[in-house]
Amino acid sequence: MAMASVFCWLLLWLLNAAAGAGADEAPGVERARLYGNLNAYAYYFTDLQVGTPKAQLTSVIIDTGSHLLGFPCGGCDHCGRHLEPGFYMSQSKTAEWTPCKAELHCEHCFENRCQYTEKYSEGSSISGHWFEDYVKLGDVFQENPAVKARMGCHNSENKLFYTQQANGIMGLAPPEHKTATGNILHDLFRDKKHVDANRFAICMADWGGLLSVGGDSAEYHTGGVNWIPMQVDGYYTVHPKSMMVEDRLLAAGPYDFGKAVIDTGTTLTYFPTGVYNSLIATLDAYCALPDKCKTERLPGHPKCWRFKGATTPEGERAALSQANFPTIKMKFRYTEEDVEVIWRPEAYLGKRIRMGELCYAFAAMKQIDQTILGISWLLHKDAIFDVTSQRFGIVDADCPSHHKIPTSLWEMFSGPSWLLQPRLSISLPLVAVLLAGGFMLMACRFWRLFSALYAPRVEQSETGPLL
Repeated sequence: MAMASVFCWLLLWLLNAAAGAGADEAPGVERARLYGNLNAYAYYFTDLQVGTPKAQLTSVIIDTGSHLLGFPCGGCDHCGRHLEPGFYMSQSKTAEWTPCKAELHCEHCFENRCQYTEKYSEGSSISGHWFEDYVKLGDVFQENPAVKARMGCHNSENKLFYTQQANGIMGLAPPEHKTATGNILHDLFRDKKHVDANRFAICMADWGGLLSVGGDSAEYHTGGVNWIPMQVDGYYTVHPKSMMVEDRLLAAGPYDFGKAVIDTGTTLTYFPTGVYNSLIATLDAYCALPDKCKTERLPGHPKCWRFKGATTPEGERAALSQANFPTIKMKFRYTEEDVEVIWRPEAYLGKRIRMGELCYAFAAMKQIDQTILGISWLLHKDAIFDVTSQRFGIVDADCPSHHKIPTSLWEMFSGPSWLLQPRLSISLPLVAVLLAGGFMLMACRFWRLFSALYAPRVEQSETGPLL
Protein backbone atom coordinates (compact mmCIF):
# COMPACT_ATOMS: atom_id res chain seq x y z
CA MET A 1 0.00 0.00 0.00
CA ALA A 2 2.81 2.37 0.89
CA MET A 3 4.64 1.59 -2.36
CA ALA A 4 1.46 2.29 -4.31
CA SER A 5 1.13 5.65 -2.61
CA VAL A 6 4.74 6.52 -3.45
CA PHE A 7 4.26 5.65 -7.13
CA CYS A 8 1.00 7.61 -7.30
CA TRP A 9 2.71 10.62 -5.71
CA LEU A 10 5.60 10.47 -8.16
CA LEU A 11 3.30 10.04 -11.15
CA LEU A 12 1.33 13.09 -10.12
CA TRP A 13 4.59 15.06 -9.93
CA LEU A 14 5.60 13.86 -13.38
CA LEU A 15 2.25 14.78 -14.91
CA ASN A 16 2.50 18.20 -13.27
CA ALA A 17 6.00 18.66 -14.69
CA ALA A 18 4.94 17.65 -18.18
CA ALA A 19 1.88 19.88 -18.04
CA GLY A 20 3.95 22.80 -16.83
CA ALA A 21 6.49 22.26 -19.57
CA GLY A 22 3.86 22.32 -22.25
CA ALA A 23 1.94 25.29 -20.95
CA ASP A 24 1.49 28.13 -23.40
CA GLU A 25 3.67 31.16 -22.79
CA ALA A 26 3.01 34.75 -23.73
CA PRO A 27 4.52 35.72 -27.11
CA GLY A 28 8.12 36.85 -26.70
CA VAL A 29 8.40 35.43 -23.17
CA GLU A 30 10.56 32.47 -22.12
CA ARG A 31 10.26 30.96 -18.66
CA ALA A 32 12.07 28.74 -16.19
CA ARG A 33 10.85 27.25 -12.95
CA LEU A 34 12.26 28.50 -9.69
CA TYR A 35 12.77 26.33 -6.63
CA GLY A 36 13.59 27.16 -3.05
CA ASN A 37 12.09 28.59 0.12
CA LEU A 38 12.97 31.42 2.49
CA ASN A 39 13.49 29.10 5.47
CA ALA A 40 14.46 25.68 4.11
CA TYR A 41 16.99 27.06 1.61
CA ALA A 42 17.24 30.83 2.32
CA TYR A 43 17.33 31.44 -1.44
CA TYR A 44 15.60 30.64 -4.74
CA PHE A 45 17.31 28.83 -7.59
CA THR A 46 16.83 27.44 -11.06
CA ASP A 47 18.37 24.74 -13.24
CA LEU A 48 20.91 24.99 -16.04
CA GLN A 49 21.96 22.32 -18.52
CA VAL A 50 25.57 22.72 -19.57
CA GLY A 51 27.67 20.99 -22.22
CA THR A 52 27.22 18.67 -25.20
CA PRO A 53 26.32 16.13 -26.43
CA LYS A 54 24.84 15.10 -23.06
CA ALA A 55 24.05 18.14 -20.95
CA GLN A 56 25.13 18.15 -17.32
CA LEU A 57 22.55 19.50 -14.86
CA THR A 58 23.51 22.16 -12.34
CA SER A 59 21.49 24.40 -10.02
CA VAL A 60 22.18 28.11 -9.51
CA ILE A 61 20.83 30.75 -7.12
CA ILE A 62 19.17 33.66 -8.92
CA ASP A 63 20.85 36.79 -7.60
CA THR A 64 20.04 40.30 -8.84
CA GLY A 65 22.76 41.64 -6.53
CA SER A 66 25.79 40.05 -8.23
CA HIS A 67 27.22 39.45 -11.70
CA LEU A 68 28.92 36.04 -11.87
CA LEU A 69 27.50 32.82 -13.33
CA GLY A 70 29.48 29.96 -11.84
CA PHE A 71 29.31 26.52 -10.23
CA PRO A 72 31.78 23.84 -9.03
CA CYS A 73 34.04 21.90 -11.33
CA GLY A 74 34.10 18.12 -11.07
CA GLY A 75 36.96 17.16 -8.77
CA CYS A 76 36.94 20.60 -7.13
CA ASP A 77 39.71 21.01 -4.53
CA HIS A 78 37.52 22.63 -1.87
CA CYS A 79 33.81 22.51 -2.69
CA GLY A 80 30.84 21.41 -0.64
CA ARG A 81 28.30 18.69 -1.35
CA HIS A 82 25.52 20.13 -3.50
CA LEU A 83 22.34 19.05 -5.25
CA GLU A 84 24.12 17.96 -8.43
CA PRO A 85 27.64 16.71 -9.15
CA GLY A 86 30.26 19.20 -10.28
CA PHE A 87 30.67 20.05 -13.96
CA TYR A 88 33.21 17.83 -15.75
CA MET A 89 34.91 19.61 -18.64
CA SER A 90 36.11 16.28 -20.09
CA GLN A 91 32.52 15.11 -20.57
CA SER A 92 31.59 18.02 -22.84
CA LYS A 93 32.88 18.14 -26.40
CA THR A 94 32.26 21.88 -26.69
CA ALA A 95 33.75 23.12 -23.40
CA GLU A 96 36.82 25.37 -23.72
CA TRP A 97 38.86 27.12 -21.07
CA THR A 98 38.97 30.89 -21.56
CA PRO A 99 42.51 31.94 -22.50
CA CYS A 100 44.26 34.83 -20.78
CA LYS A 101 43.42 37.69 -23.12
CA ALA A 102 44.09 41.23 -22.01
CA GLU A 103 40.63 42.45 -22.96
CA LEU A 104 38.99 40.05 -20.49
CA HIS A 105 40.77 41.71 -17.56
CA CYS A 106 41.91 38.41 -16.06
CA GLU A 107 42.74 38.77 -12.40
CA HIS A 108 45.29 35.96 -12.66
CA CYS A 109 46.46 33.52 -15.29
CA PHE A 110 47.38 29.86 -14.87
CA GLU A 111 48.45 27.68 -17.80
CA ASN A 112 46.80 30.19 -20.13
CA ARG A 113 43.49 29.88 -18.24
CA CYS A 114 41.78 33.03 -17.05
CA GLN A 115 41.11 32.90 -13.30
CA TYR A 116 38.59 34.75 -11.11
CA THR A 117 37.87 35.34 -7.44
CA GLU A 118 34.52 36.68 -6.26
CA LYS A 119 33.85 37.87 -2.71
CA TYR A 120 30.42 38.60 -1.24
CA SER A 121 29.22 40.96 1.49
CA GLU A 122 28.48 38.26 4.06
CA GLY A 123 32.08 36.99 3.86
CA SER A 124 31.80 34.00 1.52
CA SER A 125 33.87 33.69 -1.64
CA ILE A 126 34.46 31.51 -4.69
CA SER A 127 37.37 31.17 -7.09
CA GLY A 128 38.07 29.21 -10.24
CA HIS A 129 38.60 29.47 -14.00
CA TRP A 130 36.46 30.91 -16.77
CA PHE A 131 35.27 28.63 -19.57
CA GLU A 132 32.85 28.72 -22.49
CA ASP A 133 30.28 26.11 -23.39
CA TYR A 134 26.68 25.64 -24.45
CA VAL A 135 24.18 26.30 -21.69
CA LYS A 136 20.40 26.04 -21.53
CA LEU A 137 18.12 27.67 -18.95
CA GLY A 138 15.76 25.21 -17.21
CA ASP A 139 15.51 21.44 -16.78
CA VAL A 140 14.78 18.67 -19.29
CA PHE A 141 11.06 19.54 -19.42
CA GLN A 142 11.70 23.13 -20.51
CA GLU A 143 12.61 23.69 -24.15
CA ASN A 144 14.69 26.85 -23.90
CA PRO A 145 17.52 27.19 -26.45
CA ALA A 146 21.13 26.21 -25.79
CA VAL A 147 23.65 28.98 -26.51
CA LYS A 148 27.36 29.43 -25.95
CA ALA A 149 28.21 31.58 -22.94
CA ARG A 150 31.07 32.33 -20.57
CA MET A 151 30.77 30.75 -17.11
CA GLY A 152 32.90 30.15 -14.07
CA CYS A 153 34.03 26.71 -12.91
CA HIS A 154 34.87 26.86 -9.18
CA ASN A 155 37.81 25.02 -7.67
CA SER A 156 37.34 26.61 -4.25
CA GLU A 157 34.30 27.61 -2.15
CA ASN A 158 34.01 28.75 1.43
CA LYS A 159 31.37 29.64 4.03
CA LEU A 160 27.86 29.86 2.56
CA PHE A 161 28.91 28.69 -0.90
CA TYR A 162 30.44 25.57 0.67
CA THR A 163 27.37 24.69 2.76
CA GLN A 164 24.51 25.67 0.42
CA GLN A 165 22.52 22.98 -1.37
CA ALA A 166 22.38 24.69 -4.78
CA ASN A 167 25.53 24.20 -6.83
CA GLY A 168 26.31 27.77 -7.79
CA ILE A 169 25.03 31.23 -8.51
CA MET A 170 23.63 33.13 -11.49
CA GLY A 171 24.21 36.85 -11.09
CA LEU A 172 21.54 38.91 -12.86
CA ALA A 173 22.80 42.37 -11.86
CA PRO A 174 23.37 44.83 -14.71
CA PRO A 175 26.92 45.43 -15.94
CA GLU A 176 29.04 47.84 -13.93
CA HIS A 177 30.29 49.46 -17.16
CA LYS A 178 27.89 51.10 -19.62
CA THR A 179 29.87 49.68 -22.54
CA ALA A 180 29.05 46.10 -21.49
CA THR A 181 26.32 44.22 -23.35
CA GLY A 182 24.17 43.08 -20.41
CA ASN A 183 23.82 40.28 -17.89
CA ILE A 184 23.85 36.54 -18.53
CA LEU A 185 20.24 36.61 -19.79
CA HIS A 186 21.44 38.44 -22.89
CA ASP A 187 23.76 35.52 -23.64
CA LEU A 188 21.12 32.87 -22.90
CA PHE A 189 18.59 34.43 -25.29
CA ARG A 190 20.71 36.14 -27.92
CA ASP A 191 19.60 33.57 -30.52
CA LYS A 192 15.93 34.42 -29.87
CA LYS A 193 15.53 37.90 -31.30
CA HIS A 194 11.88 38.09 -30.22
CA VAL A 195 12.87 37.78 -26.52
CA ASP A 196 13.85 41.11 -24.91
CA ALA A 197 16.36 40.15 -22.22
CA ASN A 198 16.29 43.74 -20.95
CA ARG A 199 12.96 42.90 -19.33
CA PHE A 200 12.61 40.02 -16.89
CA ALA A 201 10.49 39.17 -13.88
CA ILE A 202 10.91 37.03 -10.76
CA CYS A 203 7.76 35.69 -9.08
CA MET A 204 8.40 33.97 -5.72
CA ALA A 205 5.87 31.82 -3.86
CA ASP A 206 6.42 30.17 -0.48
CA TRP A 207 7.99 27.28 -2.39
CA GLY A 208 9.51 28.01 -5.78
CA GLY A 209 8.22 30.40 -8.38
CA LEU A 210 8.86 31.53 -11.93
CA LEU A 211 11.55 33.41 -13.85
CA SER A 212 10.17 35.13 -16.97
CA VAL A 213 12.46 36.64 -19.60
CA GLY A 214 11.03 39.08 -22.13
CA GLY A 215 8.00 39.94 -20.00
CA ASP A 216 6.34 39.14 -16.70
CA SER A 217 3.90 36.65 -15.14
CA ALA A 218 0.76 38.68 -15.81
CA GLU A 219 -1.59 35.70 -15.53
CA TYR A 220 -0.63 35.35 -11.85
CA HIS A 221 -1.08 39.02 -10.94
CA THR A 222 -3.82 39.82 -8.41
CA GLY A 223 -3.66 43.61 -8.76
CA GLY A 224 -2.19 46.44 -10.79
CA VAL A 225 1.55 46.93 -11.28
CA ASN A 226 3.21 49.74 -9.31
CA TRP A 227 5.97 51.24 -11.47
CA ILE A 228 8.92 52.83 -9.68
CA PRO A 229 11.89 54.63 -11.32
CA MET A 230 14.96 52.39 -11.13
CA GLN A 231 18.61 53.33 -11.44
CA VAL A 232 20.75 50.83 -13.34
CA ASP A 233 24.34 51.32 -12.24
CA GLY A 234 25.83 47.89 -11.61
CA TYR A 235 22.84 47.17 -9.35
CA TYR A 236 19.10 47.74 -9.48
CA THR A 237 18.52 50.74 -7.24
CA VAL A 238 15.30 52.48 -6.12
CA HIS A 239 14.72 55.38 -3.73
CA PRO A 240 12.23 54.91 -0.85
CA LYS A 241 10.86 58.12 0.64
CA SER A 242 8.50 56.97 3.42
CA MET A 243 7.32 54.00 5.46
CA MET A 244 4.12 53.54 7.43
CA VAL A 245 2.70 50.86 9.73
CA GLU A 246 -0.96 51.10 8.77
CA ASP A 247 -1.55 54.86 9.25
CA ARG A 248 1.47 55.51 11.53
CA LEU A 249 4.33 57.30 9.78
CA LEU A 250 7.76 56.14 10.95
CA ALA A 251 10.17 57.40 8.27
CA ALA A 252 9.70 60.26 5.83
CA GLY A 253 13.11 61.74 5.14
CA PRO A 254 14.31 61.38 1.54
CA TYR A 255 17.70 60.18 2.76
CA ASP A 256 16.57 58.01 5.70
CA PHE A 257 16.82 54.84 3.62
CA GLY A 258 20.05 55.56 1.77
CA LYS A 259 20.65 53.62 -1.43
CA ALA A 260 18.06 50.83 -1.79
CA VAL A 261 19.18 47.78 -3.78
CA ILE A 262 16.75 45.09 -4.99
CA ASP A 263 18.58 41.85 -4.24
CA THR A 264 17.03 38.41 -4.78
CA GLY A 265 20.22 36.82 -3.42
CA THR A 266 19.67 38.22 0.09
CA THR A 267 17.26 36.33 2.33
CA LEU A 268 16.11 39.07 4.70
CA THR A 269 15.36 42.75 4.12
CA TYR A 270 17.76 45.26 5.68
CA PHE A 271 17.15 48.87 6.71
CA PRO A 272 19.47 51.55 8.13
CA THR A 273 19.59 51.32 11.93
CA GLY A 274 17.40 54.40 12.45
CA VAL A 275 14.63 53.11 10.18
CA TYR A 276 14.86 49.63 11.69
CA ASN A 277 14.55 50.89 15.27
CA SER A 278 11.56 53.08 14.32
CA LEU A 279 9.90 50.14 12.57
CA ILE A 280 10.29 47.87 15.62
CA ALA A 281 9.00 50.59 17.97
CA THR A 282 5.99 51.32 15.75
CA LEU A 283 5.11 47.63 15.45
CA ASP A 284 5.39 47.24 19.24
CA ALA A 285 3.07 50.22 19.79
CA TYR A 286 0.55 48.85 17.29
CA CYS A 287 0.60 45.37 18.81
CA ALA A 288 -0.03 46.84 22.28
CA LEU A 289 -3.47 48.05 21.14
CA PRO A 290 -6.60 45.99 21.95
CA ASP A 291 -7.42 43.23 19.47
CA LYS A 292 -4.14 43.70 17.57
CA CYS A 293 -1.49 41.02 17.06
CA LYS A 294 -3.74 38.53 18.83
CA THR A 295 -1.12 35.96 19.79
CA GLU A 296 1.79 35.75 22.23
CA ARG A 297 5.46 36.64 21.99
CA LEU A 298 7.87 33.74 21.85
CA PRO A 299 9.69 33.61 25.23
CA GLY A 300 13.28 34.74 24.85
CA HIS A 301 12.65 36.06 21.33
CA PRO A 302 11.06 39.53 21.50
CA LYS A 303 10.85 39.80 17.69
CA CYS A 304 9.10 36.45 17.28
CA TRP A 305 5.53 35.30 17.80
CA ARG A 306 3.95 31.96 18.67
CA PHE A 307 0.77 30.77 16.97
CA LYS A 308 -0.59 27.97 19.14
CA GLY A 309 -2.17 25.05 17.39
CA ALA A 310 -0.54 25.83 14.05
CA THR A 311 1.02 22.51 13.12
CA THR A 312 0.83 22.77 9.31
CA PRO A 313 1.68 25.54 6.83
CA GLU A 314 -2.02 25.96 6.10
CA GLY A 315 -2.86 26.24 9.79
CA GLU A 316 -0.02 28.69 10.28
CA ARG A 317 -1.25 30.94 7.47
CA ALA A 318 -4.80 30.82 8.84
CA ALA A 319 -3.64 31.71 12.36
CA LEU A 320 -1.53 34.59 11.04
CA SER A 321 -4.41 36.02 9.00
CA GLN A 322 -6.71 35.94 12.05
CA ALA A 323 -4.17 37.52 14.42
CA ASN A 324 -4.67 41.03 12.99
CA PHE A 325 -1.07 42.08 12.35
CA PRO A 326 -0.60 45.39 10.46
CA THR A 327 0.53 45.97 6.90
CA ILE A 328 3.66 48.00 6.21
CA LYS A 329 3.43 50.56 3.40
CA MET A 330 6.34 52.04 1.46
CA LYS A 331 6.37 54.93 -0.98
CA PHE A 332 9.15 55.88 -3.36
CA ARG A 333 10.64 59.06 -4.72
CA TYR A 334 9.90 60.23 -8.27
CA THR A 335 6.54 58.38 -8.37
CA GLU A 336 2.91 59.42 -8.16
CA GLU A 337 1.68 59.98 -4.60
CA ASP A 338 -0.79 57.08 -4.80
CA VAL A 339 1.91 54.55 -5.71
CA GLU A 340 2.69 52.50 -2.62
CA VAL A 341 3.97 48.98 -2.03
CA ILE A 342 2.19 46.90 0.61
CA TRP A 343 4.36 44.58 2.71
CA ARG A 344 2.04 42.03 4.25
CA PRO A 345 2.47 40.01 7.49
CA GLU A 346 2.87 36.70 5.65
CA ALA A 347 6.03 38.14 4.08
CA TYR A 348 7.61 40.30 6.83
CA LEU A 349 6.85 37.57 9.40
CA GLY A 350 8.27 34.91 7.13
CA LYS A 351 11.28 33.82 9.18
CA ARG A 352 10.38 30.57 10.93
CA ILE A 353 12.06 29.01 13.97
CA ARG A 354 9.71 26.02 13.84
CA MET A 355 6.15 25.49 12.71
CA GLY A 356 3.92 28.04 14.41
CA GLU A 357 6.83 30.23 15.56
CA LEU A 358 7.43 33.18 13.22
CA CYS A 359 9.91 36.06 13.44
CA TYR A 360 10.40 39.36 11.65
CA ALA A 361 12.17 38.77 8.34
CA PHE A 362 14.04 42.08 8.42
CA ALA A 363 17.11 43.36 10.25
CA ALA A 364 19.31 46.41 10.76
CA MET A 365 22.07 47.37 8.33
CA LYS A 366 24.61 48.22 11.00
CA GLN A 367 27.67 49.37 9.07
CA ILE A 368 26.26 51.69 6.41
CA ASP A 369 23.02 53.58 5.79
CA GLN A 370 21.73 51.38 3.01
CA THR A 371 18.53 49.46 2.33
CA ILE A 372 18.51 45.99 0.82
CA LEU A 373 15.12 44.82 -0.41
CA GLY A 374 15.61 41.07 -0.19
CA ILE A 375 13.54 37.93 -0.67
CA SER A 376 11.28 38.62 2.33
CA TRP A 377 10.18 41.92 0.74
CA LEU A 378 9.56 40.29 -2.65
CA LEU A 379 7.60 37.21 -1.51
CA HIS A 380 4.16 36.73 -3.10
CA LYS A 381 4.91 39.42 -5.67
CA ASP A 382 6.02 39.57 -9.27
CA ALA A 383 9.15 41.73 -9.38
CA ILE A 384 9.59 43.18 -12.89
CA PHE A 385 12.96 44.58 -14.00
CA ASP A 386 12.54 46.83 -17.05
CA VAL A 387 16.11 47.85 -17.83
CA THR A 388 15.38 49.69 -21.08
CA SER A 389 12.85 52.00 -19.43
CA GLN A 390 14.83 52.05 -16.17
CA ARG A 391 11.81 51.23 -14.05
CA PHE A 392 10.94 48.55 -11.51
CA GLY A 393 7.46 47.02 -11.35
CA ILE A 394 6.05 45.34 -8.26
CA VAL A 395 2.63 43.68 -8.03
CA ASP A 396 0.88 41.22 -5.73
CA ALA A 397 0.82 37.81 -7.38
CA ASP A 398 -0.31 34.27 -6.72
CA CYS A 399 3.02 32.89 -7.93
CA PRO A 400 3.12 29.22 -8.98
CA SER A 401 4.72 26.77 -6.56
CA HIS A 402 7.39 24.35 -7.74
CA HIS A 403 9.16 21.65 -5.74
CA LYS A 404 12.02 19.41 -6.73
CA ILE A 405 12.60 15.70 -6.28
CA PRO A 406 16.02 13.96 -6.26
CA THR A 407 17.81 13.44 -9.56
CA SER A 408 18.13 9.67 -9.11
CA LEU A 409 16.13 6.85 -7.59
CA TRP A 410 19.01 6.15 -5.21
CA GLU A 411 18.97 9.67 -3.82
CA MET A 412 15.20 9.52 -3.69
CA PHE A 413 14.98 6.48 -1.46
CA SER A 414 18.26 6.83 0.46
CA GLY A 415 17.79 10.46 1.52
CA PRO A 416 15.51 10.76 4.58
CA SER A 417 14.49 14.34 3.77
CA TRP A 418 13.39 13.84 0.17
CA LEU A 419 9.68 13.90 1.07
CA LEU A 420 10.06 17.11 3.08
CA GLN A 421 12.18 19.05 0.58
CA PRO A 422 11.55 17.39 -2.78
CA ARG A 423 13.42 18.30 -5.92
CA LEU A 424 11.85 18.11 -9.37
CA SER A 425 14.80 17.62 -11.67
CA ILE A 426 14.69 14.27 -13.39
CA SER A 427 15.87 12.63 -16.56
CA LEU A 428 13.65 11.15 -19.24
CA PRO A 429 14.79 7.56 -18.52
CA LEU A 430 13.63 8.01 -14.94
CA VAL A 431 10.24 9.20 -16.23
CA ALA A 432 9.93 6.03 -18.30
CA VAL A 433 10.94 3.81 -15.37
CA LEU A 434 8.45 5.42 -13.02
CA LEU A 435 5.61 5.30 -15.54
CA ALA A 436 6.29 1.65 -16.35
CA GLY A 437 6.57 0.76 -12.69
CA GLY A 438 3.38 2.61 -11.89
CA PHE A 439 1.39 0.85 -14.62
CA MET A 440 2.77 -2.56 -13.58
CA LEU A 441 1.85 -1.88 -9.97
CA MET A 442 -1.68 -0.81 -10.94
CA ALA A 443 -2.09 -3.91 -13.13
CA CYS A 444 -0.91 -6.14 -10.28
CA ARG A 445 -3.35 -4.54 -7.85
CA PHE A 446 -6.27 -4.94 -10.28
CA TRP A 447 -5.34 -8.58 -10.82
CA ARG A 448 -5.24 -9.26 -7.09
CA LEU A 449 -8.57 -7.47 -6.62
CA PHE A 450 -10.15 -9.48 -9.47
CA SER A 451 -8.73 -12.73 -8.07
CA ALA A 452 -10.06 -11.97 -4.61
CA LEU A 453 -13.56 -11.32 -5.97
CA TYR A 454 -13.60 -14.28 -8.41
CA ALA A 455 -12.16 -17.01 -6.15
CA PRO A 456 -15.20 -17.36 -3.80
CA ARG A 457 -17.52 -17.72 -6.81
CA VAL A 458 -15.37 -20.52 -8.28
CA GLU A 459 -15.26 -22.32 -4.96
CA GLN A 460 -19.02 -22.01 -4.53
CA SER A 461 -19.74 -23.36 -8.04
CA GLU A 462 -17.52 -26.40 -7.45
CA THR A 463 -19.03 -27.35 -4.09
CA GLY A 464 -22.64 -26.63 -5.03
CA PRO A 465 -25.12 -24.37 -3.32
CA LEU A 466 -25.13 -24.21 0.42
CA LEU A 467 -28.18 -25.75 2.08
